[in-house]
Amino acid sequence: MTTTLRPAGPGRDGVYSICANGRAIGGVHLTPLGPWGVGTGWILHIQVLPSRRRRGHACVAMLAAEEVMRGRRCTRMAAAVPEGNRAATGLVQALGYAPDSRRLAAGVRATGLPSGVRMMDTDEREEWCAAELHRYAESLRAAGWAAPAAQARAQARLDHPTAPAPYTLGDGAAVWVAHGVILALTAPNPEATATLLRAAGHVTASQGLHEMAIDLSDDTHMKACTAAGFAPRTRYWGKPIL
Repeated sequence: MTTTLRPAGPGRDGVYSICANGRAIGGVHLTPLGPWGVGTGWILHIQVLPSRRRRGHACVAMLAAEEVMRGRRCTRMAAAVPEGNRAATGLVQALGYAPDSRRLAAGVRATGLPSGVRMMDTDEREEWCAAELHRYAESLRAAGWAAPAAQARAQARLDHPTAPAPYTLGDGAAVWVAHGVILALTAPNPEATATLLRAAGHVTASQGLHEMAIDLSDDTHMKACTAAGFAPRTRYWGKPIL
């Protein structure tokens, strides 16, 4: 039995039908653009009809998706798997994807900015963003990312020119939250982390949002986030496709 991908049709860029012997049995949505910047292709969604599952169709479709993204000059692939989805986790693991980061989310309410927290001025913001971009890019390179991909991801993470300025406790301790997502968090100790998380929650709630999220690539802030009510929602996986 032959499994292939076929474009879904005009006006549906990146959407493909998964076909078995020419018959559509599912679909996959791909994009060369995403939160990790240029060069990383994303599998946004993949689905196979229940009656056709456990026959290897999704596996073949994902390998075909990687070829599509190579053709669009991507050097890495990424997939978002809902926390606890064992079938999808097993699939990405079987195809060589490695855990990258985890998204956690928590409800928020406006409580006022904690004492000592203030918004950065323009010069502080530029200096802090430059330092954070360098730090994050270096951490990605240490984790095995190629330099261009690491730089693209680090820049995409902080490329929000219209977002409100980060909030700081001074001495480099800062949090930047935009549209309900914490873009970056730097803190010297758990107490500072907890204070900055409260500040981010207040800012998010003041914007009329009821929930905020944070992506964690390691356990540095995990304990403080858990204590603040964050719970895992999504696990991100990735692999090079050079």
